[in-house]
Amino acid sequence: MTARSTRTVVTAITLTLGLGCAGRKGADTGPEPESHAEVTIEVQNQNFYDARVYLLYFGSRTRLGQVGGHSTRTFSFAVPPDDVRIEVSFIGGGGFVTEPMPVSPGDQLVLLIESDAHRLSPKR
Repeated sequence: MTARSTRTVVTAITLTLGLGCAGRKGADTGPEPESHAEVTIEVQNQNFYDARVYLLYFGSRTRLGQVGGHSTRTFSFAVPPDDVRIEVSFIGGGGFVTEPMPVSPGDQLVLLIESDAHRLSPKR
């Protein structure tokens, strides 16, 4: 291992330890909440219509946001490692729901909305 790569490793470990201790103020008030995975999804909308994007998880439906026609937007959400689905609903009508997909901490998903996707009927 060279001297330069060693410094990089040491710097990364120091930064990780510093972040792990940051943000804790006051007395310990009990157990930590369940750890959740921060997942990002880049939605590339090649459709003319604006699309509303929802996260479907354990029977709940949470709006992530809206992506304009012919544009790209990135959203993030936190869930425990498990399967999720994404629902897309077009403002002009139509939409779709993805198949279940597993997510884990740090995952980066990409959803491509094709130009004729507004002709699909949403299914749950």
